[in-house]
Amino acid sequence: MQKRRLGRTNLEVSVVGFGGTWISELASAEAARVVREAVDCGINYFDTAKLDGDSEEKIGAALADVRDQCVIATKTGSRTKKESLEDVQSSLRRLRTDRLDIIQLHGIDDEKTLAKAMGSDGSLQTCKKARLEGLVDFIGITGHKPRVLTKAIETNEFDTVLVPLNVVTRQALEELIPAAKEHDIGVAVMKPLSAKTSTLITCLYNPSLSLVSDEPELKALLGQDSRSMVGSALRYVLAQDVSVVVPGLRSVDEVHIAAGAGEEYSGLTLEEQERFNVHLGDYCRDCGLCMPCPQNLNIPAILRFQTLSNCYGLKVWAKKLYSGLEVKADKCIKCGQCTEKCPYKLPIEDMLKKAKTELQS
Repeated sequence: MQKRRLGRTNLEVSVVGFGGTWISELASAEAARVVREAVDCGINYFDTAKLDGDSEEKIGAALADVRDQCVIATKTGSRTKKESLEDVQSSLRRLRTDRLDIIQLHGIDDEKTLAKAMGSDGSLQTCKKARLEGLVDFIGITGHKPRVLTKAIETNEFDTVLVPLNVVTRQALEELIPAAKEHDIGVAVMKPLSAKTSTLITCLYNPSLSLVSDEPELKALLGQDSRSMVGSALRYVLAQDVSVVVPGLRSVDEVHIAAGAGEEYSGLTLEEQERFNVHLGDYCRDCGLCMPCPQNLNIPAILRFQTLSNCYGLKVWAKKLYSGLEVKADKCIKCGQCTEKCPYKLPIEDMLKKAKTELQS
């Protein structure tokens, strides 16, 4: 497995990591088999969280005898010193280790939450104290809003950042990744296989936001079978200025496919470069600041699906995704609130009007 430097941590991490979200669904013995197969395939970066069911327990048990060969990144979703201290202590216990390589502030998706977490009684203070005491080596931050994460890493308080990025989710490429490079912050990527929109719970949305499916348009973009699609999607991420891509893995077969992409990676082919070369123009960055809408429109999701249709040519799939929204664009009353709040000065009302025409079946 190829390795890259994780920013100023100087940790050498496998270019493909292990996302622990889904192993909570597996029986303990099977979870251990999947995690150890990842180790055997050269994966040494394991990302988990207290909120991921019993993922920490299963990863901790599976890695107990190879702990020092691995980089374990977990998270605290708490915002205060007291609650986050309990998170750190319980994570150490569940992961069967006396130190955490990386503790991450989890799900920082707006500036108010960021300010609270970084305040005098915030979770960042606990993480820094744990680092001084040798319980934590490095501090990271995670979230779905690159605009907020950029502000966070510019404080120079964080060593790593975990953010969504994939072939159809590119917001992180504008400001966040250049800022991370400037500050020597290690970049880990989540959601490499899902058309993430931060206002929807990806795993619960119906129809599926997964990039790996039988949709003909997605096969034309990524490949004709699941192995090809996963490999192509992971290669796109690895072609960016990132350290590690962390897909959620729940089977030995998935481990083999993901690890294979890391082992074989040698850049994008000329054909892939051409296929993935997309001009986005003025598009919704999914910052969510236009919300809430008085008509209960999910504006970021609607505009996200419009981008999939217009920029990526995923017209049929975009219509299916749009059909899953309870409130459609025709409910817009042109009140102007969203346009006033948009930091990118997008003509949201006009975009919604076009979406109404382009996405309705």
